[in-house]
Amino acid sequence: CIFCKIVNGDIPAEVFLANDDFIVILDANPKVEGHLLVIPKRHYDNFLDFPLEVYEKFLVTVKDAVEKLGVKDFNLILNNGKDAGQVVGHLHLHILPRKEGDGFEIGA
Repeated sequence: CIFCKIVNGDIPAEVFLANDDFIVILDANPKVEGHLLVIPKRHYDNFLDFPLEVYEKFLVTVKDAVEKLGVKDFNLILNNGKDAGQVVGHLHLHILPRKEGDGFEIGA
């Protein structure tokens, strides 16, 4: 798993934030400037495999990353499963900082 390799330091990534349970990195193929990925250090295939006791830590990490970015407007995107656009089979959440005219559109 590419994210497991990043977490283990086998593949380099630009780390934005890290704690005991999660790593937040800059996306290698950003949709907008500052696009981040929040990745659990432990492998979970998707959101449904994620244990309930880790949810709060996950959300706190997301909030910490957004606050560190210093943005007011942002999207949180979690693709769950291949048909929903999940490309890497390791749970991760996208943080997309937004500003007017950034060129990114989300379908309704």
